[in-house]
Amino acid sequence: MINKSKIYKSSLKKLLPELPEKKDAVVLITGATGLIGSCIADAFFLSNAENGSSYTVYVMGRSEEKLRRRFAYAGETPLLHCVAQDINDPLTEDISPDYIIHAASNADPVAYALYPAQTLLTNIYGTKNMLDLAVKTGARLLLTSTFEVYGKIEDNDVYSENMTGVIDLTAIRSCYPESKRSAELLLRCYVQQYGVGAVTARLSSIYGPTMLKNDSKAHAQFIRNGLAGENIVLKSEGKPRRTYTYVVDAAAGILRILKDGVSGEVYNVSNENSIASIAEVAQTVAEICGTRVVFDLPDDLEARGFSKPQNCILDNGKLRSLGFCGRYPLERGLRETIEILREETQN
Repeated sequence: MINKSKIYKSSLKKLLPELPEKKDAVVLITGATGLIGSCIADAFFLSNAENGSSYTVYVMGRSEEKLRRRFAYAGETPLLHCVAQDINDPLTEDISPDYIIHAASNADPVAYALYPAQTLLTNIYGTKNMLDLAVKTGARLLLTSTFEVYGKIEDNDVYSENMTGVIDLTAIRSCYPESKRSAELLLRCYVQQYGVGAVTARLSSIYGPTMLKNDSKAHAQFIRNGLAGENIVLKSEGKPRRTYTYVVDAAAGILRILKDGVSGEVYNVSNENSIASIAEVAQTVAEICGTRVVFDLPDDLEARGFSKPQNCILDNGKLRSLGFCGRYPLERGLRETIEILREETQN
């Protein structure tokens, strides 16, 4: 991907100042073929190619085929290594990283429904394995988590890191947020008991050109519909408001937390200038792509099967105190995403 889009490459350059100051650091990225991991890996590679850095980067994922396809440029440098293995298993390769960015997780609603046990166990065992590696090697570790850990907080739309809400433990899809809660707590336990240098990045709704083709989140489907010239169909009024963050902004926040965050602490990753309702996201995509939003509201019987919508706006004051500043308001981020994806299909 990095060689296909001039727009994407230009955006990646904004990440280079956020990379670790040690230009020959060894970095392990789990979930490396995913939305966020792949973007961060691309930034390290670009720094090596154009800034004279010599980061050694290990990109880990379950499928060797997907790793080789996503990181086809690995053959251009001996400093990028593809590691195919299940994060639930102890690391088989002898890797001694300076930094671990742990982004491996099922992260879309269809996966929660189809593979709930795998989703839960991956978040817990995978995090344990990476924390054990950090204990062994002294690596600095960052765990990517999710806004879903907040659960439902009555009469509150803006969530800061010290808040905790209710998660319905009878719902199968709770396998994702509840196991992320456990992973966050496990990290804090390792910090206290073993002195690990580790932090948590709690992500808002992330989007961008590195989204997987099977991403089932609503905004990903909107973008695919728009690119195909199809109308965007909403099955609700789309009123809930959330913080949406372009992947380059999210990666910048993650890298800033990795470098400057306080061990054991949690930081919301969001852009305060990118808050919108689901309907507004759909309308923005439709306007960029020249299509329309069509409302197909369910009847009372169908609506009973839907989850109750709620607002979830992440307060990023704690991240901004580290010097983070988001660059991409919603319209700009969505427009760039669509332009990059169009550019790639034409090449």
